[in-house]
Parts: sequence; C-alpha cells; structure tokens
Amino acid sequence: MNKKLKYTDFKTDSEKDRNIAHEPYIVWGLEEAASKIDQGLFTDVLYTIQMRLGLSNKELSELLQISSRTLDRRKKESTLPSDESERSYRVARLTDQAFQVFGDANKVAEWFSRPNYALGNQKPIDMIKSEPGARLVERLLGQIEHGISV
Repeated sequence: MNKKLKYTDFKTDSEKDRNIAHEPYIVWGLEEAASKIDQGLFTDVLYTIQMRLGLSNKELSELLQISSRTLDRRKKESTLPSDESERSYRVARLTDQAFQVFGDANKVAEWFSRPNYALGNQKPIDMIKSEPGARLVERLLGQIEHGISV
C-alpha cells in the first residue's frame, strides 16, 4: 500500500485538541532527529505514544524503560532527557511507519499488541524496547508494505 501519510488522520481527538506533534516523526531526517533528540523532545511525545498504542501509564513506563514515578514527573516537565527522547522517538517513528502501512490508527495499535509469527511470536511492542528489535519491526513493516510474504 503506497498511502501517503496524512498525519491528521492518525491523530486522536485528544491529540488534535492538544495539538500534539505538529508533524510525523517519520519525516525527520537523521540529522534533524539527532539534533532534536540531543535537545530533548517535548514531553508531548509521551501522550502521543500513549494515545496511539492505547497504553496505560504502567505500560508506557515499561515500554520506555523508566519508572512510573519518573514517567509521572516527566509528563509535568517540558522536555525529556536525550536517552528518553531517543527511545520515545523510536516508538513514535515506528507508529508513523505502521500507520503508513495499515492506514488506520486502530489497526496500528492492534498490530503492535499481538504476537507476530515473523518476530518469533513476540509482540512488536515488546521488540521495540531495543534498537535491534526496533530494526526487526521496521524491516517487517517494510516487507508488509511492499507485499513480501512474511
């Protein structure tokens, strides 16, 4: 499916109301992403990820590998430290890519939460906690997008 990403389609009503993430993370080039991560992403990315994947605070803290208390504190701040920014960017970028493939926010959330045979029956959401796992998920999304049987 060669669907152009229409970011407003992917935003939930809550995101539209809060004006979270003015552009899809997937459009950032590597230099831009590196610069923004070094500066610290705005904490709105936490709400974006949480809404896109339908996660509880506990699930979000596990995904980003920070404690629940730290997550609560981060949500009150304006920017994330660079290490948390990098992990948040990785997840947000992959949800952008999944939206390009599936074209529906609900399908994206469902796909990330179900075990996938091509990932050794692991859930994509569990795989994206590490960079190598995220690359496997990214490759799988590319294969699906290009009609390669997996």
